Amino acid sequence: MRTSVKIITALSVTGLAVAAGSAFTGTGLATTAGSTQFVGGTVSQSVTGATLTTIAYSYADSGPKTLVNSIALTFSGTADGRVVAAAPSGGSGGTFTCTAVASNASTCTFVEDPATAGVTETGYLNLGSLAVTVS
Repeated sequence: MRTSVKIITALSVTGLAVAAGSAFTGTGLATTAGSTQFVGGTVSQSVTGATLTTIAYSYADSGPKTLVNSIALTFSGTADGRVVAAAPSGGSGGTFTCTAVASNASTCTFVEDPATAGVTETGYLNLGSLAVTVS
């Protein structure tokens, strides 16, 4: 009986350690471009077709900063005129429309989801990941 109690106790402690470790990786927003941009959580960013040097998010809300309405992208050695697309996921809202690369920069602006007629969206809520493609 003592061996069973020890095994159950060991499994319980292991389960608590796993649960505690995952609690620090919850949802929210963060970026590798600067830790001061978001509080709590992460945004994973992937880039295809160019080298992204900086990314800066702008928000529609001043408090919690959960509604992303603009994204400024800065590239390195990317030719002018290249087409940029930004696909958000992990949250909710519309999409982003990006300007073509000019002087190694592009700005992506939030566009409301037409399926949410009657609801005014001012930004992409709780952005979890962003896939940037340059072609």
